[in-house]
Amino acid sequence: MRRNSTILGLVAALAIGLVALPVLAATTDVDIRGGAYIPASLTVEGNTTVTWTNYDEVSHTVTSTGGLFDSGPIEQNETFNHTFNDTGTYPYGCTLNASTQRTPMQGVVIVVPEGMVVAPDENVTPGEESNMTLAALIAGDENLTSFADAVEDAGLTQTVLAAGGPYTVFAPDNAAFEVLGNETLAELSNDTETLDALLMYHVVRGNYTAEDLATEANVTGNETVLETLAGDSLNVTAVDGDLTIENATIVTSNLTADNGVIHIIDTVLVPPGFVLPPENVTPVENVTPAENATVVENATTAVLPEERVIP
Repeated sequence: MRRNSTILGLVAALAIGLVALPVLAATTDVDIRGGAYIPASLTVEGNTTVTWTNYDEVSHTVTSTGGLFDSGPIEQNETFNHTFNDTGTYPYGCTLNASTQRTPMQGVVIVVPEGMVVAPDENVTPGEESNMTLAALIAGDENLTSFADAVEDAGLTQTVLAAGGPYTVFAPDNAAFEVLGNETLAELSNDTETLDALLMYHVVRGNYTAEDLATEANVTGNETVLETLAGDSLNVTAVDGDLTIENATIVTSNLTADNGVIHIIDTVLVPPGFVLPPENVTPVENVTPAENATVVENATTAVLPEERVIP
């Protein structure tokens, strides 16, 4: 009896111990080597702790763009960690080398709901791989030179498209960017945080071919909703064989990269609440009366259309 009582006591103690154990968060690591975060783009599930380790002789920081976390200086072989509970896109960088390096250190952690992490090669049909990243495919397409320039200027978006995935990119063609005007584009290129926010609105997580989009839309009554890396939603509509993304139409579909797929669209998408900087227009009163008609006509084409500014 004493032996049985001892065994029962041990079982009870073990059970209590197991119940008392905390639920452990998933963990993953980012190395800081050669003035870069490796990997620069990281997709994790919620409740994941990310640990950064600095292997460089010089100090670095891990500083959130949105102020969520800031490691302060991390010396060689020191670490910093942060647990990501909420889904979203969290860009970060090093504040110590921003003025000394031509390209500042940048990284991003993309947090998705638990159980939704997808293998990098999901939905890529064998034989269709391009051996190119999304960033490289965009840079090499002659119809996307303006979009490629914007991606390069933004920096963070380029890091995401080069190192993360799989993603589906709705890339505006050159004509779509021409509508914005040179001065608007110049202002955006000088404001990389705003430009990144605009470009991330054109990227969704996962591989969606045109056929996938049409199927998703038809299942839900000709329309479906995708969540962008900017955290906003995109409405996708299938009507009479045409696919529209918000107010843009897909003109070229299914350009496949190693880490996703690109669809070329005919309009730059503008997130809700996002106001593009307007073109500078010469006031009518500053010109002679004889030229007023010409100036007014030019001003009409220079100012962004109202539907492109979403309050």
